[in-house]
Amino acid sequence: MNQENIKKLKQLNLSNMASYYQDYNDVKEFMTLDFDSRLAVLLDFEINARHNKKIASLAKKANFKMKPDITTIDFSPERNLNRELFSVLSSCTWVGQGKNLVVSGATGTGKTYIASALGYRACMFNYKVSYIRVPRLMLDINISKSDNSYNKLMNKYKNVDLLILDDFGLAKMTAAETRDFLELIEDRNNIKSCIIISQLPINNWYDIFFDPTLADAIMDRLQSNSYKIELKGPSKRGILTNNID
Repeated sequence: MNQENIKKLKQLNLSNMASYYQDYNDVKEFMTLDFDSRLAVLLDFEINARHNKKIASLAKKANFKMKPDITTIDFSPERNLNRELFSVLSSCTWVGQGKNLVVSGATGTGKTYIASALGYRACMFNYKVSYIRVPRLMLDINISKSDNSYNKLMNKYKNVDLLILDDFGLAKMTAAETRDFLELIEDRNNIKSCIIISQLPINNWYDIFFDPTLADAIMDRLQSNSYKIELKGPSKRGILTNNID
């Protein structure tokens, strides 16, 4: 009967439940539970296993550079990282509301680690996340114009729930890059969320864009609906080294 039950569970694509049932069928503490309690344990195991698999899949598709542990975030006073704000951001309600987050600070202060931690947290809430460096994004967009994949590429980044844009402002954008960036931000404005990671303070962002008028439009969309973290303190390089699995 046990083997028949396991076979039927697998036929129903309940392989995690089948595995737990097989492993714990001879465990006294499990077998002494009433039927409803045993069924609840099996169902919880199946749900949790599927949820963890979904998180792993979302994190893999997000293309994070690292797999951060949100519990290791350093809230030392010199870092200027507000614990209360981080708690709000960790709830990921802002992602569902289409709000943005700007993370700025000097090289090595842990900007990417914090953004990735929040991105991975969003995956845990079943949000689709994508991480990319802005220089690579601009390069991919330029290439897509020559191989007729522009619309496909833009739709890819327009439709994810949370788009993490790292190394923003490393170089001034050309006129075409500025227009493409505005199109991307405009289509996501108040609908989908972004995390912008930059070494530059927000007040210096206007100089990044080719056209002042377009710069005003971009800045209005990025600033009007954004949380802001300005990291300070010593470099964290060499400390935050958790590689993504």
